[in-house]
Amino acid sequence: MIVRLIITLAIIYFLYKLIRGIMLLSGRGTENPGDREIANRVDLVEDPFCHTYIPQSEAYRTTIEGRAVYFCSRDCCKKFRQESRKQQD
Repeated sequence: MIVRLIITLAIIYFLYKLIRGIMLLSGRGTENPGDREIANRVDLVEDPFCHTYIPQSEAYRTTIEGRAVYFCSRDCCKKFRQESRKQQD
Protein backbone atom coordinates (compact mmCIF):
# COMPACT_ATOMS: atom_id res chain seq x y z
CA MET A 1 0.00 0.00 0.00
CA ILE A 2 2.76 2.47 0.94
CA VAL A 3 4.81 1.44 -2.07
CA ARG A 4 1.84 2.16 -4.34
CA LEU A 5 1.44 5.65 -2.75
CA ILE A 6 5.14 6.45 -3.23
CA ILE A 7 5.02 5.36 -6.88
CA THR A 8 1.89 7.45 -7.49
CA LEU A 9 3.49 10.53 -5.91
CA ALA A 10 6.66 9.99 -7.97
CA ILE A 11 4.63 9.77 -11.19
CA ILE A 12 2.71 12.96 -10.32
CA TYR A 13 5.99 14.75 -9.56
CA PHE A 14 7.59 13.69 -12.85
CA LEU A 15 4.46 14.69 -14.81
CA TYR A 16 4.57 18.09 -13.11
CA LYS A 17 8.24 18.57 -14.05
CA LEU A 18 7.55 17.43 -17.62
CA ILE A 19 4.63 19.83 -18.10
CA ARG A 20 6.56 22.69 -16.51
CA GLY A 21 9.54 22.03 -18.78
CA ILE A 22 7.34 22.03 -21.87
CA MET A 23 5.76 25.33 -20.81
CA LEU A 24 9.17 26.92 -20.27
CA LEU A 25 10.38 25.79 -23.68
CA SER A 26 7.28 27.16 -25.37
CA GLY A 27 7.84 30.59 -23.80
CA ARG A 28 5.00 30.38 -21.33
CA GLY A 29 5.15 29.74 -17.66
CA THR A 30 7.34 32.18 -15.77
CA GLU A 31 6.77 35.32 -17.82
CA ASN A 32 3.75 37.40 -16.92
CA PRO A 33 1.90 39.10 -19.81
CA GLY A 34 2.76 42.54 -18.43
CA ASP A 35 6.52 41.89 -18.10
CA ARG A 36 7.31 43.13 -21.61
CA GLU A 37 5.21 46.24 -21.08
CA ILE A 38 7.02 47.04 -17.83
CA ALA A 39 10.42 46.51 -19.46
CA ASN A 40 9.54 48.99 -22.23
CA ARG A 41 8.36 51.75 -19.90
CA VAL A 42 10.28 55.00 -19.69
CA ASP A 43 10.23 57.34 -16.70
CA LEU A 44 8.76 60.65 -17.81
CA VAL A 45 9.25 63.96 -16.04
CA GLU A 46 7.27 67.17 -16.44
CA ASP A 47 8.98 70.39 -17.40
CA PRO A 48 7.77 72.94 -14.78
CA PHE A 49 7.90 75.81 -17.29
CA CYS A 50 6.23 74.52 -20.48
CA HIS A 51 4.58 71.46 -18.83
CA THR A 52 5.70 68.99 -21.48
CA TYR A 53 6.63 65.44 -20.52
CA ILE A 54 10.01 64.13 -21.57
CA PRO A 55 12.00 60.97 -20.81
CA GLN A 56 14.10 61.54 -17.71
CA SER A 57 17.19 60.27 -19.50
CA GLU A 58 16.86 63.02 -22.16
CA ALA A 59 15.88 65.89 -19.87
CA TYR A 60 18.06 68.84 -18.90
CA ARG A 61 18.64 68.41 -15.15
CA THR A 62 19.45 71.14 -12.67
CA THR A 63 19.19 71.61 -8.92
CA ILE A 64 16.92 74.31 -7.54
CA GLU A 65 16.62 74.82 -3.78
CA GLY A 66 18.25 71.47 -3.10
CA ARG A 67 16.02 69.31 -5.32
CA ALA A 68 16.46 67.99 -8.82
CA VAL A 69 14.34 69.71 -11.47
CA TYR A 70 14.05 68.48 -15.05
CA PHE A 71 13.47 70.63 -18.14
CA CYS A 72 12.92 69.81 -21.80
CA SER A 73 15.75 72.17 -22.77
CA ARG A 74 18.26 74.64 -21.41
CA ASP A 75 16.09 77.49 -22.77
CA CYS A 76 13.11 76.39 -20.67
CA CYS A 77 15.38 76.27 -17.64
CA LYS A 78 16.54 79.85 -18.26
CA LYS A 79 12.98 81.07 -18.78
CA PHE A 80 11.84 79.31 -15.61
CA ARG A 81 14.60 80.98 -13.59
CA GLN A 82 13.74 84.39 -15.09
CA GLU A 83 10.05 83.96 -14.23
CA SER A 84 10.97 82.89 -10.70
CA ARG A 85 13.09 86.02 -10.24
CA LYS A 86 10.26 88.25 -11.53
CA GLN A 87 7.81 86.67 -9.09
CA GLN A 88 10.20 87.15 -6.16
CA ASP A 89 10.63 90.90 -6.90
